[in-house]
Amino acid sequence: MHHDCPICFEFLFESRDDITALPCGHTIHKKCLEQMREHCQYACPICSRSVCDMSKVWEKIDLEIAATPMPEPYRKKMVWILCNDCGKTSQVQFHVLAQKCLNCISYNTRQTRG
Repeated sequence: MHHDCPICFEFLFESRDDITALPCGHTIHKKCLEQMREHCQYACPICSRSVCDMSKVWEKIDLEIAATPMPEPYRKKMVWILCNDCGKTSQVQFHVLAQKCLNCISYNTRQTRG
């Protein structure tokens, strides 16, 4: 807690506002976390790990991907991703909507190479 809030940049140690620890261990003002959620931001602003259970969202993305087939030239395209939630890399099939981590089934991923 001897650092600034990653949202409002107020020094947490001297703050009078309530502070909470995210699942990743980073700390933030509770009011700043609430503001993040109001703006549909569900990843830690420092390390990008999910700040809450996103399994229902991942299920909805599964359905969207199943309903959105890729055009023929892209159906077999593979890409490497890094998962922001578990830190694992994997090679997965490319989809324009999102790529799913093979290790933890999170869509909180980023493409690292094509």
